[in-house]
Amino acid sequence: MKKWSWLVAPAIVLTLAAIPAHAAKKPTGAATSSNISIATIDGARLAAADSSPTPSLGDTLTFATTVGSISGWEYPMVSLSCYQGGTLVYVDLAKPADNFLLGGSASRWLANGGGAYCDAELDAYGWRSGQESVRTLAQTGFDVTA
Repeated sequence: MKKWSWLVAPAIVLTLAAIPAHAAKKPTGAATSSNISIATIDGARLAAADSSPTPSLGDTLTFATTVGSISGWEYPMVSLSCYQGGTLVYVDLAKPADNFLLGGSASRWLANGGGAYCDAELDAYGWRSGQESVRTLAQTGFDVTA
């Protein structure tokens, strides 16, 4: 038995040392970057080829999001801001899986009517050591018709 101990001990040490290194590797194909895009307009899924959808004021949108690397104390949120001629007319902030009603139930945009340009951001929000943190992970912009 003593003959094998000098061979077995190094093999065990090497195996144990390799376990944390293997566990730390990301799986192949894992999402490493973040992304946001319109997923549905009024419940209808967009065709894969539709890279520039044009929703209308009053439509309900959902967003498809991919959250890359965020810290354990951060959480993802979607911020939607819409502008008419450079003036902010509508803002909404919600979880990525929530619905977004363009114009809301009462906004300057809803009162004005007309088209707008909207910017949707996927952000990482968090609070750590007494400091709030907000960082943009991904964004997309799109036109909205009246």
